[in-house]
Amino acid sequence: MNKTKYIYILSQRYSGSTLLSFLLATHPAIATIGERRKFYNKSLRPDGKNVQTCSCGQPFLECPHWNEIKEAVLARLETAALDTNFTEFEFFKNKHWNRLGQYAAKQGFFSDKRQQLCNANEVLVEEILKQAQKSVFLDASKVLQQAHWLSKIPSFDFYVIWLVRDPRAQVSSALKYNKWSVQEAAQRWTTEMKKNEVALQKGKFNYLDLHYENLCKNPMQQMERILDFVGLDASLFSLDFRTREQHIMGNTMMRLGKDEKIVERKDWLKRLTPKQIKLVERTTHRYKNYHTASH
Repeated sequence: MNKTKYIYILSQRYSGSTLLSFLLATHPAIATIGERRKFYNKSLRPDGKNVQTCSCGQPFLECPHWNEIKEAVLARLETAALDTNFTEFEFFKNKHWNRLGQYAAKQGFFSDKRQQLCNANEVLVEEILKQAQKSVFLDASKVLQQAHWLSKIPSFDFYVIWLVRDPRAQVSSALKYNKWSVQEAAQRWTTEMKKNEVALQKGKFNYLDLHYENLCKNPMQQMERILDFVGLDASLFSLDFRTREQHIMGNTMMRLGKDEKIVERKDWLKRLTPKQIKLVERTTHRYKNYHTASH
């Protein structure tokens, strides 16, 4: 069986997954829509929440690229497959029942529903690749749970890029969008790091560890490293992602911005006080090798 090469970006929020997606998408073999897991709510069954635009500049519901994929997917899936959010591997609509359902499915129960969800995601990936006329799929869904389910699909040749940002910088960004204390944000970073670390090792994933700061400082070197890892010709990608039209769910302004260079964001140095920085460093000391951001 010919397997589809599937690249999955595993990361915490505010860690540079959108930048990495834009860069990888310049490779002529790679197709992506960014966070695949949001396709159901953004396109198939719009929930009306947090309406955003595609990176091409058009609203999702008006983007021809997204609509062609949507129609192709709907033509292939039975109505029952759309009853729950298959891109989130949702077993039940009720979030409490769904949590129990996902746990039970990992123990071998709900095999029919699990297969239905896997098949629906296979169809989505196939149609995205067909629409883009590409052979490699890139998924920036970030979530560990997603990696678990997707890696079980036999038709996917699954690769994980574990993208990690310096906790001081990530915590600073997280505080802009969440009502957390610095301590809570740092603890959340540490907890998720532990979960990802254990899962990647126990799950025997084929993965590559990538520091966001290294990507910004040496983008060419790090991109060559990534593409070699997934078995693609590194000479074919480009650092100039802003001049290419892409249909990615994420930061529209990143593609439409005017900055010509990839620059490491250091606003955390001004946003966090020296005392807060020390607090983050103490809380995340187990992972001090990720304290790589420049001062």
